[in-house]
Amino acid sequence: MLDALYLFMKKYSSDKDINKLVTRMCKIGWRFINRKKHGALITPNGKKITVPSSPSDRRAFKNFSNDIQTIICRERNYV
Repeated sequence: MLDALYLFMKKYSSDKDINKLVTRMCKIGWRFINRKKHGALITPNGKKITVPSSPSDRRAFKNFSNDIQTIICRERNYV
């Protein structure tokens, strides 16, 4: 059963936390597209965020999640 679930899980990044966040965002209506070197998340309104595919920085997840928070706040006019 777990093997079947693993086959359907797409790997967006080599970082497990980034994978979980991208998967969560795709479930709520965002889209993921593959580009040449890095993938991109596209918001329902068309904004793009580059997904770090092989982050070497220990702050990569924090920076990526902050970028997502910023875009969500701007789309809701909180800024």
